[in-house]
Amino acid sequence: MICVFASTTLARKIGWRQGWKSARRTDYKLVTHPNVHQSLARGSSYTKTSVEIVVALVSTKAAWANYGNITYCACCCIASHLRSPRLRKRMSSRSSRRTSRARKGSNDIVAPGFGTSADVQRLQKDLGGALPVKAVTAMMRAEGRGILGKSEVANPLSSPQASNAWADFIHEEGMGTAVLKFDSAAKVDEPLTKRRKTDEENTPTAEEAVDYDLSVLAISRKKAPIGSLVQSGTLDATVVGRKALKSTDEAVYHLNVPTSLLPKIAISKVCASCNAAHAIAIDRANQAYGWGRNEGMVLGDAFGESKVVPTPQIIASDIETAALGKAHTIFLKTDGSLHALGTNKSGQCGWRQNVKQSGTLKACVLLGGNKDLKFARIACGEDFSVALDDEGILYTTGSSEFGQLANGETGEYFIAANKLGFSNGYGFAPQTIFHQSAKDSSRNDQMKKTAPINQDIRLQDIACGKHFALALEAPKQNKSATRVFSWGCGNYGCLGHGRQQDEFFPRQVENLPKGMIGTKLAAGSTCSLVLTSNGHAYYWGQHQSSKDAVMKPQLVDALANNQHIVTHISAGNNNVACSTDLGNTVVWGQGQYGELGLGSKKSSAKPAFVESLGGIKILDMACGQGSILYVVEDDKKLPKLDSEAVEAALNPK
Repeated sequence: MICVFASTTLARKIGWRQGWKSARRTDYKLVTHPNVHQSLARGSSYTKTSVEIVVALVSTKAAWANYGNITYCACCCIASHLRSPRLRKRMSSRSSRRTSRARKGSNDIVAPGFGTSADVQRLQKDLGGALPVKAVTAMMRAEGRGILGKSEVANPLSSPQASNAWADFIHEEGMGTAVLKFDSAAKVDEPLTKRRKTDEENTPTAEEAVDYDLSVLAISRKKAPIGSLVQSGTLDATVVGRKALKSTDEAVYHLNVPTSLLPKIAISKVCASCNAAHAIAIDRANQAYGWGRNEGMVLGDAFGESKVVPTPQIIASDIETAALGKAHTIFLKTDGSLHALGTNKSGQCGWRQNVKQSGTLKACVLLGGNKDLKFARIACGEDFSVALDDEGILYTTGSSEFGQLANGETGEYFIAANKLGFSNGYGFAPQTIFHQSAKDSSRNDQMKKTAPINQDIRLQDIACGKHFALALEAPKQNKSATRVFSWGCGNYGCLGHGRQQDEFFPRQVENLPKGMIGTKLAAGSTCSLVLTSNGHAYYWGQHQSSKDAVMKPQLVDALANNQHIVTHISAGNNNVACSTDLGNTVVWGQGQYGELGLGSKKSSAKPAFVESLGGIKILDMACGQGSILYVVEDDKKLPKLDSEAVEAALNPK
C-alpha cells in the first residue's frame, strides 16, 4: 500500500508510526501529492473533505492500477487525529446532518464513510480531474481490497491483495464498524469487463510477439580487433573531482595529449565510467588491467593500503569486460558469470545485504530462480548496476532512490524521524515491464501518462549515467526500427522525455527518427547518446553547465552535416567523444584534467578534432572521470608513457 502525504514535514508532524498500528511500517511507502495538500489545507479544521479523503483512498495499488496506472493509493496523513474525541463528535454530528440530507434526497450517500456524490466529485477534482467519477467511486468502494476480474487471478503488474488496514485501525481505536459500514460488494456502475480492460491489455498475445535477432549478444572475443592502450587526462586519481589543476601544472602524470600506456601489450577493450575515478583494460588473453583510485578496494586488495594505482596493473583473469561505479566494479567473466569488487552499501555489487565490502572477486547473487544464467552486457551507475543475459533480458541491483531498479518504485520509507531509506536491491533481479506514452495521453510532455507495452521486449545494449540508465532494443529479423528506453533520475532531460521527472519503469524515448535502427548507447553523468546503423549520433541531456539542457533527442549535426560516419561514442562527467570511420576523433565539453587531448586547451564548446589522433583508427573508446581511454590500431606516432617516472612521482618510497 502506498500512503500519500502532502509533504515530508506534515508526515513527521502527524506521526508515521503512530498513525497506523495495524500494519507494519515496511508495508507502506511515502510519496507526495500536491492536490492532496490542497484538500488538507481546506481541511485544517478537519472538515468533511479531509476526513473523507482518508476514508476513501484506503485502497490497494491494484485498484488504482486499473485506472490510468496511478501510483498514489492511500492518504493516511490525518489518521492519528481520529483519536481525538472532539473530532469523533464532529464526525458523528456531520453524519447526522448527511443522513438528514439523504432523507430529503438532495445528495445520496454513495461511498464508505457517508461519502456523497458531491464529495466524490470534489475528490475527483482534487486528484487532478484525470480520473472519471466512476473510477474514483470504484476505488472508494474497494476499501483496501483492490478490484479483481472474473477469473480472480491477480494482475501480475499490480500489487497483491492486502487487508483493510483502515478498518483494522478503526477497530483498534474502539470506533466500531458504524463509521465504515458499507456494502463493499455492491456492484459498480461501470461494467467489470471494462474495468479489467487494462489488465487484459497487459498480457502479450501471440500476434504481438517479435522475432528478435539475439546474435549480437553472443560472447565472441576471438574476432575482436586488438590495438594499443592510449589515454589522455591525468593519472593522479587523488585530484579527480576534488581539486582543480593549475595551468602551470605540467607533471609527468598529466597527459594533455593522447599517450600510449602499454605499447607492448595488445588490448582489445577499455572500460571507464562517468561515475568512476578508476579504469580497466582487457588484453587479448582476457587479463584485466586496473589503475586509478582504489578507495573501497574497487581494484582489489592486492595493493595493500595504497589508495592510488598510477599505472595499469593486472588485477584479474578470464575477464570478458567490466563496468565501473563510484565505489564498485562488476566483471563479466568469459563463462558468462558476474563477479564484483568494492563496496556493497546499496547492493550495487549484487551481493547479499550482510556483505559490506570485498577486495577479492566475489560472485554476484542472481534472483528469480535461474542460477545458470549467462550474461552478455553490464553497466554501472554511481550506486547501482544493470546487466543483460544472453536472451536480452534486463537485470538490476543496487540503489532504488530514483527508480534505477526499473521495478516501478523507489521503496521509500522512514528509518528515523528525519531520515529516509529505500528498498534497494541486493542481488540481480529480472525486470520485464516496459512503458510507453499512453495513446490517449496529453500532448503536453509534463502531463503525459504512460502505459505498459504489450510485448516481450529483448535488449541488445545498456548504458548508465549517474542515477539513470538506458536500454536499446535488440535488432529484429525484419530489420524494423529498434526502440530506446530510459529510466531513473530525469534531471537535465537526460531521459529524453521532454521533462525532468523521474521514471520508475523503462520508458520508450520518443522523438527519435522513425525507422531508426540503433546499434550502441552511451551515457554521461546527465547526458545520453545513441548511435544508429547509418553512422549518425543523437544526443540529449546536458554535459556542459554553461549550455541549456537538450530535453529531447537531437542529431549531432556537426558530424552528420559533414558526412562523418560515426563508429564509436562515449560520454564522461563533463565531455563527449566520438570517432569516425576515417580515423577522425572528435571531442567537446570540459576537460580540466586534460582529458580532451587538445594540448593546453582545456575545453571546447563545439566538437573539435583531436589532432594527434588524426588518421588513426579507433577500435574502442571510453570516457571516465578525468580521462578518456582509447584502443588505437597504431600508436607509432603517439608519445609513450614513462611508467617508472610516474610511479616515482605518485608513489614515492
